[in-house]
Amino acid sequence: MGQNHLVTTAELIYQIGQLEGKIIHQRLSGLGIRMDHARLLHYVSQKSGTNQVSLAKYLNVQPATLTNMIKKLEKQDLVIRRVDPNDSHQKRLFLLPKGEDAAQQVNEVFHELNEIVMLANLDNNGQLQELFEMLLVNYHENN
Repeated sequence: MGQNHLVTTAELIYQIGQLEGKIIHQRLSGLGIRMDHARLLHYVSQKSGTNQVSLAKYLNVQPATLTNMIKKLEKQDLVIRRVDPNDSHQKRLFLLPKGEDAAQQVNEVFHELNEIVMLANLDNNGQLQELFEMLLVNYHENN
């Protein structure tokens, strides 16, 4: 980007998200997982035993896409699915020991990025959250 290029707020937010994704990919490349897998491991580390419906909603993916993600992580011995004892149609997702180690690394990278964001001294963090919520409402209204 040249010095005379005027960057819109929307473009800047997009670029920040893209750069964060690249940083996460760079830091986690040794694990052999993608950004969406990192988010999945992070979520399951915070909500062990979550069901696939909640996880698909959080990741904003279709159930079939989530199933493929989980199968890949199962092959890597990172996660395991277990039938919900209260509903045999539901499966719950848990981290295996190797997955707990991977999730810890993911969480450390996420924490590191959050520290960088906090150093930016964004006084408008509440406004960014408000913007996110406004965009989310707009997205749902037009979907």
